[in-house]
Amino acid sequence: MKINTRELIKGSDSYFVVTRRGRRIEDKNYKVKADAEYRANCLYTTLKEWDPKDINHIAITHTSKPYKVY
Repeated sequence: MKINTRELIKGSDSYFVVTRRGRRIEDKNYKVKADAEYRANCLYTTLKEWDPKDINHIAITHTSKPYKVY
């Protein structure tokens, strides 16, 4: 699973956002990387059954501005 870093500001809170094809899959932001990885793995399992061509487009974005990831 790919982890992207985007708009990370030193001294500010950082979050992890699960994305599919660059767009967030839900409005939830994760504070812990392991929680985001767990959610991404659940998405991977679901897509493997229903839409296997998209399983390579799942990523986690590490950012300080989570609502800029749309």
